[in-house]
Amino acid sequence: MWQTDLIVFNYLDIMKNNFNVFVASSAFSLLGIEIYHITLPLLALSLNLDPVQISWCVFAFYCPVIFIKIISSPFIEKSNKINVLKCSECGRILCLALFILLLTLSRDASFLWIMSVSLAYGVFTVFTEVAEPVVINGLIQGHASTSALSTYEIRTRAVQLVAPALCGYLISVNVFFPYSVNLLFSLLAVLLLFLIRIDVPQTAGPVHSSMGADIQQAFRWLRDNKLFTVIVALTALNNFLHPILYLTVIWGLKAQNTAFEITGLVLSGLGAGGLIGSFISRKVINILSLRQLVLFVNLARVLVFFGFLVFTDPVSIFVLFVFKAIMGGIWNVSYNVFTLQEMPLKLAARISAVSGTLVKISAGVGSLVAGYSLGFMGAELTLVILAVLTLFMLSGSFVYKKEYGKYHEQKAL
Repeated sequence: MWQTDLIVFNYLDIMKNNFNVFVASSAFSLLGIEIYHITLPLLALSLNLDPVQISWCVFAFYCPVIFIKIISSPFIEKSNKINVLKCSECGRILCLALFILLLTLSRDASFLWIMSVSLAYGVFTVFTEVAEPVVINGLIQGHASTSALSTYEIRTRAVQLVAPALCGYLISVNVFFPYSVNLLFSLLAVLLLFLIRIDVPQTAGPVHSSMGADIQQAFRWLRDNKLFTVIVALTALNNFLHPILYLTVIWGLKAQNTAFEITGLVLSGLGAGGLIGSFISRKVINILSLRQLVLFVNLARVLVFFGFLVFTDPVSIFVLFVFKAIMGGIWNVSYNVFTLQEMPLKLAARISAVSGTLVKISAGVGSLVAGYSLGFMGAELTLVILAVLTLFMLSGSFVYKKEYGKYHEQKAL
């Protein structure tokens, strides 16, 4: 009996070590991705591109999710996920090296190069986004999921705290410097992936299943789980609003002749607030029911977005970003806990791909809308529309009351 217990404890210890190594690797990987996409609008501004061109550059990064994420998920689901992560990271390393080379050789074609490489970089990022949730699901094995996911979310928010300030400083030194540092982070991420000693098992799937059947199965599951779909929809709408707000703030700070270093520090409010939100998320999740949490977060979002209409100085914007991100940190941990608990393991990659695609498409469309909105309506009217949309999100929090009740009843069993 004691030998069996020893084997179990050794296995759990190995899985915990693997999870910690994975979180470290994922942190470097995410830091690289954040640096890339945060630096994009700053780089575009330094190259004197207009708002519409900037929005297309950001959209190119999000664009692959529309075509690649759902299509790739069945293949990734049946592959070794750790190897998928390694290949994705190596692909991004090649993109970064090519990006630096092309922009150094041909500044005049900067818009074209930024669009092209961002598209390729986005493809490899999609592979990471599909594989990571399945790796996490396999590593935590359902044990202490809230604690583990809270740690994972703290990683996310710590990166989001460091990345904007780091980008603001690095790009003030040289427009290509952020991408050179990004290369280093990607190399560290790959090296750490090789330290994970146990491969996450492949998800067995029927040999005869087709890609279309796989995706239809995921959509059927979403159709039958209305509360899951509502939570994904609210997350998608928030992700639509975020890049519009983000680019509007950057454009407004540029109009005030704010230095890149200050802009970076202002944007770091997202990371600071997110880190706080991640730390307190476990307590909030334990105190509030899912329905109460959804209402609380969306009400707070309304107040914060209306705050951006009133306050325009860098310090106030930083504070508003902190409060916005606190809500985001709480929401993301609860969203990850909820989705990982609800998704069946055999469909995890497909459901994650479909829901993640909806969330990412909304962010991509938001980034594209931002440029045209700023170009044709201006920053002030854009912020008014965003504030009105948060009211719509709040109203959407009241639907499917019975489904919330069923969820809490099942959780109590």
